[in-house]
Amino acid sequence: MNLRTESKIILVILALGVFVKEIVSHGRLMEPPARNCMWRFGYPTPVNYDDNQLWCGGAAVMNLQNHGKCGVCGDNYADPVPRSHEAGGEYASGIIVRRYAPGQTFDMEIELTANHQGTFEFKLCPVKDPSYEVTQECLDSHHLKLIDATGLVAEKYVIMSQEKRKTFYLQAKLPPYTSCSHCVLQWTYIAANTWGTCANGTEAVGCGAQERFINCADIAVIQNTGGRPPNFLTNSIIPTPNIRVGGKKLPFVLRAQVCVARGHYIGDKEMDSWCHQNCLRFPPNCPSDKCKCLSGCNAVGSFKEQEGSDVYCMDQCLVYPPKNCTSERCSCY
Repeated sequence: MNLRTESKIILVILALGVFVKEIVSHGRLMEPPARNCMWRFGYPTPVNYDDNQLWCGGAAVMNLQNHGKCGVCGDNYADPVPRSHEAGGEYASGIIVRRYAPGQTFDMEIELTANHQGTFEFKLCPVKDPSYEVTQECLDSHHLKLIDATGLVAEKYVIMSQEKRKTFYLQAKLPPYTSCSHCVLQWTYIAANTWGTCANGTEAVGCGAQERFINCADIAVIQNTGGRPPNFLTNSIIPTPNIRVGGKKLPFVLRAQVCVARGHYIGDKEMDSWCHQNCLRFPPNCPSDKCKCLSGCNAVGSFKEQEGSDVYCMDQCLVYPPKNCTSERCSCY
């Protein structure tokens, strides 16, 4: 390859990286709760307002600067070790969030706040030394089997839904002879929103280097030999706080992503900041006459006619502070 050709390729990749940055996906592993979103369940961990953005530093950073490498739990590979979501980092508390039995089929929940199709996969690795993070090599050798509604087993889940925001409920089966007092469950989401070269030499959206999201959850896989009922194994060591709805106690999970001022306070940046910090804490202090939490955004006006405009609004408005989110383009609810 001559220097001129190589330079052209680099320019194309750089341009592609900028484009990807504008249409990023967003997502997180909610069940079992990943380290980045444990705070949403009341665990004593720091609040991570960007818990749906563990994307290896971004597609351009991962694929260009870090040569395709990513932190084991989704951090920028170039970050100082220990990285924020790895053992010894800010969000890696070591708390076991769920306990299962060997061979058990268990439920998982993945929340995509901006869906760009692609695939999910799950891997498991025992923790030998809590002072060090598990290796990607160990995780790569322990794929979890996913079970669909028909009972078929696969190592990857292919996203077929076109919904711009979607929660996925999946089931996985643990290996029958695996046990660990502490294991790391790794969720990897490879999006399919970037144009690239396919394996057969053609080009299409979804081929080549793509955005990648990774979350880690701390679980245990133990033999049920204590005479307790089976559902005990799915309980977290620290109970999830409850709220009362219609006289019943229900688990409380904080799901909002962005909260802003409302009413007379609209446009007040200090009040926006107050609402964001106080509504997104556990337990929340979110007066409905002063704050509102956003769950989605739609394109409006002439901008709505452009392909992908709704997803653009989700990407740009459901972050704090919002990016290129204007009332002429987007309306959030």
